Amino acid sequence: MKLEGIKVVDLSLFLPGPHLTMMMADHGAEVIKVEPPGEGDPGRHIGLSLDGQTVFFRNANRGKKSVCLNLKQPAAREALLKLCDEADVFVEAFRPGVAKRLGFDYATLAARNPRLIYASICAFGQDGPCRDLPAHDLAVEALAGVLSVNLGPDDRPAQPGVPASDMAASLMGVGGIMVALDRRTQTGRGDYLDISMHDSLVAWLPNVLGTVFAEDR
Repeated sequence: MKLEGIKVVDLSLFLPGPHLTMMMADHGAEVIKVEPPGEGDPGRHIGLSLDGQTVFFRNANRGKKSVCLNLKQPAAREALLKLCDEADVFVEAFRPGVAKRLGFDYATLAARNPRLIYASICAFGQDGPCRDLPAHDLAVEALAGVLSVNLGPDDRPAQPGVPASDMAASLMGVGGIMVALDRRTQTGRGDYLDISMHDSLVAWLPNVLGTVFAEDR
């Protein structure tokens, strides 16, 4: 298993982050999924169930360990910090600023564990005019232009059958983490990855951007 010995702390929910860390678990990483109290990851309650778990949740979280922490409580935050002290990779998918407000932003964790690779996933990245806008997959697909090239029989945008921006961010994220892990073998230091679902999906459109660049449309 190529990632055996790599420890990942995963605070993400729904799909982009969980799918990313699931791929790492598939290759042997130890992934500790941190879920909020109550109903946990919303993916546990989406869609059809099999043997007591939704297919959605199983398909994005297989091979992981799970702990429940209320990160608004000091004792829970301290428990998270201790997990991160021993981790190689940390993944979060909060809106920009939330991790810092709760006390586990990159600067805080890297000061304790300089080898940590920290990946943030959100709709529009950590800076820019849209950074604070909340958005899930379909809204991101619309703003990235994917819906404009995904027309139905009525020549109007149709909802795609796959969560393209979620999956694009997941794959861009795991690729960035692998590169950072490789670089760490040379420098001994971790890194920070800012993963935008929107930017990741636009990067998937090189074949349909002719009118944008050549004709300014």
